[in-house]
Amino acid sequence: MENKVITIDSLIEQGTEILQGIKYIPPSPHVIRTYSVHGLADESIYERWKNITIRFLNSNYPNDISVADFRNAAEKFEKGYYPPTEMKSMIGILESIKAIPSKIEISSQHKGPSIVINNKNSQTQNQTITIQLFTKAIEDELTISQIKELKRIVDEEKGDVEKAKPKIVDKLKSFGESLSSNIVANILTNPTIWSSIF
Repeated sequence: MENKVITIDSLIEQGTEILQGIKYIPPSPHVIRTYSVHGLADESIYERWKNITIRFLNSNYPNDISVADFRNAAEKFEKGYYPPTEMKSMIGILESIKAIPSKIEISSQHKGPSIVINNKNSQTQNQTITIQLFTKAIEDELTISQIKELKRIVDEEKGDVEKAKPKIVDKLKSFGESLSSNIVANILTNPTIWSSIF
């Protein structure tokens, strides 16, 4: 891509090649994972493509909503362990520019449905990151059998939080007094949690 003229078509083509190289990474034996992890065939090719695409969009479509949308999709792609759906979103943004090449600038008056959509995307992203942080903190401190015991309590109470909560607290205490504080400490020492909460 270095010696070629950069076009929307060439960016879409390389993005599609990157998408085809994304592979699912299964969890290790005896590991419970509540989210999917994918890997890239070559992370440096993706990084180069992403940065060239952002420069292309900034140069050719300054202040266009596509630049912010592409950056958001790239951030979700990287933070979400490279899900193919977010790579498809990035390619889709480029395809929308190809289909309708006229600029759509971000309104400074904050009107229209685009603000609602952006807020929803941000909220969903923050919720996903927060859930992943909590899940990782729990996985780091509990064994598989302990996680199964907690899940069994929740299943037995059929989702009744008020009945399940005291049983979960008692079960966590039975695993050891320091366990709960270790889980909370893992969550609070993760730098991403503060940006997700506030």
